[in-house]
Amino acid sequence: MKTALYARPIGRDVNAWREQLRRLDDSGLTAVSVSDHFLVGRQDPIAALAAIATSTRRLRVMALVLCNDYRHPVITHHAAATIDVLSGGRLDLGLGAGYLAAEYAAAGLPYDAPGQRVDRLAESVAVIKALFTDQPVHHEGEAYAVTGLTGSPAPVQTPHPPLLIGGGGKRMLTMAGEHAQIAGIHSNLRHGSAYNAAVIEDMLPDRMSRKIAWVREAAERAGRDPDQLDYLSITWTCRVVDSPRQTDAALAEVCRAYGVDPAVGRRSTGLLVGTAEQCVEQLQHRREELGLNYVDFGAADAAEVAPLVAALAALD
Repeated sequence: MKTALYARPIGRDVNAWREQLRRLDDSGLTAVSVSDHFLVGRQDPIAALAAIATSTRRLRVMALVLCNDYRHPVITHHAAATIDVLSGGRLDLGLGAGYLAAEYAAAGLPYDAPGQRVDRLAESVAVIKALFTDQPVHHEGEAYAVTGLTGSPAPVQTPHPPLLIGGGGKRMLTMAGEHAQIAGIHSNLRHGSAYNAAVIEDMLPDRMSRKIAWVREAAERAGRDPDQLDYLSITWTCRVVDSPRQTDAALAEVCRAYGVDPAVGRRSTGLLVGTAEQCVEQLQHRREELGLNYVDFGAADAAEVAPLVAALAALD
């Protein structure tokens, strides 16, 4: 079971931030991830990923994920290739179409229909992959035009850093099956928000099974082996408690925040609540029943999930 955790926001004490990264580097965690949101106050992902790359030696450095509408694919490629070199080949390049409506509004960016945003992402993926070759790229599309550009620097990982593409709808997950090495399986965010009952309900096992099937079917049609992909589940909230007696109350509290019944929350792969042992059991069940072999604990506290990370690392 592979594991990831959001990097905590950089504060005034940068040394403390780097020290926590060093502790994570010495843990059983697989990757540190950085999201691409400016409204909620997190750090710039490109700068943060570069800093993480130079502050760690083992951890994967994961963009989860870069919003395509916030930067041109030529710029995304250039930054990603540089971070892959800085990290010694530890970058996982997550790419997304963008979903957070309030963020688009705050920045004055046009919030186009989901289909248009996904169109742009599909075109962007093609440009980025082409730039990771050593050949000049000529691309004339609906959203982007690239004329005779050769991408640089050459990445450490070949032919390019692993791509992470995911979502909750068929088209995004089909794209993941066609191009990604890591498929992110989570809620459909077409309504522009991530904190409501729908995002938890959309990660119930029957829906997750259907989503994973879309990825696998697309991979097979593209001549790829779906068993070679990693299947990553986003945890909207992870809560690790000390005693089994605390589990029900903690789950009820988390479910109230989303407006969802605890009976639903208990089954949803979007939540992870319980003791370290209970959480390990849940994750093992999700891997066995659904094939989810990678979990991102989201913005959970590193100290809180440390026993869980250690328990999962011990299993391997």
